[in-house]
Amino acid sequence: MAFQRVRGTEDYPPKEHALHEAIQTRLKEQAKRFGFSQVDTPAIETLKLLTAKSGEEIKEQLFVFEKKGSEEIALRFDLTVPLTRLFVEKQKEIPKPVKWFALAPMWRYEAPQKARMREFRQLSVELFGSKYPEADAQCINLALSCLNSFGLTHKDVVLKINNRKLLEGILQKIAGKEKIEEIVRIIDKSSKITAQEFKSELERAGCSEEAIGKISKLTEVKGGIEVIEKIREELQLDELAKEGLEELSETLDLVDKKYVQIDLSIARGLAYYTGNVYEIFDRKGKYRSIAGGGRYDNLVELFGGEPTPATGFAIGITPLSVVLEELGKLPETQIGPEYYIAPVNESVLKQAIEIAEKLRKKTSCDVDIMRRKLSKQFDYANSIGARKIIIVGEKDLERGEVTIRDLSTGVEKKVKIDSIHAL
Repeated sequence: MAFQRVRGTEDYPPKEHALHEAIQTRLKEQAKRFGFSQVDTPAIETLKLLTAKSGEEIKEQLFVFEKKGSEEIALRFDLTVPLTRLFVEKQKEIPKPVKWFALAPMWRYEAPQKARMREFRQLSVELFGSKYPEADAQCINLALSCLNSFGLTHKDVVLKINNRKLLEGILQKIAGKEKIEEIVRIIDKSSKITAQEFKSELERAGCSEEAIGKISKLTEVKGGIEVIEKIREELQLDELAKEGLEELSETLDLVDKKYVQIDLSIARGLAYYTGNVYEIFDRKGKYRSIAGGGRYDNLVELFGGEPTPATGFAIGITPLSVVLEELGKLPETQIGPEYYIAPVNESVLKQAIEIAEKLRKKTSCDVDIMRRKLSKQFDYANSIGARKIIIVGEKDLERGEVTIRDLSTGVEKKVKIDSIHAL
C-alpha cells in the first residue's frame, strides 16, 4: 500500500507551487509598499505561550508534542502570538511603530474542508506602538490593497467590521460581565451554526431567555456606514461601548466605504482582541473569510513586555486562492526553464552540457540526461514548460553553430556558439 499525505495537508507539485509562490510574492510586495519588514519565527513555541490568551477553542486545536524534559511544546496556530513574543524580546532596541509581516505555515487540528486545512499558510501583518485609528486603518487598507492587487474590488469582497469594546459593552448590560468571554466565543461562530444551536449554546452559558433574545437581535445588526448613527441613537450604550463605537467611526473615516459593512456578529474568537475586529469575505458568501484581524492592545503586556498598543491582520493563502480561482483571477505563472538543450546523439552530449553551463550563468537551462531520441526530447521540453529548445547537432557544431527553436511559435534560427552567452 502506497503512503498518503496526512489528512488536512496539501502537496504542491511544480505548477501548484508556482501558483502559490506567485500569490505569496504579490502579498509580500504589497506589505513592503506599506513600509512593513519581513520577519520569521520558529514553527514551535512553548505551550504556555500559545495558550496564554488564545481562548478555549484554540487550546483544543493545538498540535502538542509528547513532553520531553521540562518544557511543553506545540506547533504555532497563528503568527500574531509568536511575533508579539519576538516584539517583547526586541522592544527596547527598536523605534516605534514597529511594522512587521511574516508569511509561513501554521497548524490547527480541526475538521478539514474546502479552504480550511490543518496545515495552512497565512500572511500575518502586525503593527506595534500606535493606539490611533490611523494604525487600524493602515492595516485594513493594506489588506484591501493585497486583494486589489489580484483584481478583486468592492464588487467581489466585503469588509465586515465590529469593535470588541462596543460589543462587550452592550453584552455586559444584557448578560453581565462574567459571561462575556463565553458569549463572544459563541457569537463568533453564530454564522457557522443553526439558530437553534446558537440558542442552545447561549443557554448552556447561563443566559436567560430575555438575554438570548437580545443577543440574537444584536447579531442581526448589519449595514453600511449609516449603521453607526443607528447604533448611537437606538442602543443605550455605556462608556465602554461608546468608546468602541468612536474607535470604529474614526477608523472607517480612513477606509474606502464601498467595502464596508458594519456587522455586530463579527467577534473574532481569539480572546486577545480588544478593539476593532474585522473579517473580509467574498461577496457571495460561499467561503470562509479570506482575511481577518483587529486590535490587541493587552497582548504585549501579557507576554511580559511594556504596555504597547498593537493591531494587525492575516490573509489565508488557501481561502484567497479558492476565491481567486472562483472569480477567474488567479495570477498567471510559468514553470520550466528558458532553454532546453537537446543533443541529437551521444557524440555531442559533452558539447551540449558545456553550452548548458554557459547559459546557466545568465538564465535557466536544462539539458537532456536520458539519452532520448530528438522527438522525445521535444515532447519532454514542451511538457516541462521550456520556452526554447537548443538543438546541438554534429554538422552545426562543425560550423560552430546551434539551432534554436521557439517552442511557442516554431520559429528557428542559427546562433554561433561563441555568442551563446549573449542570448
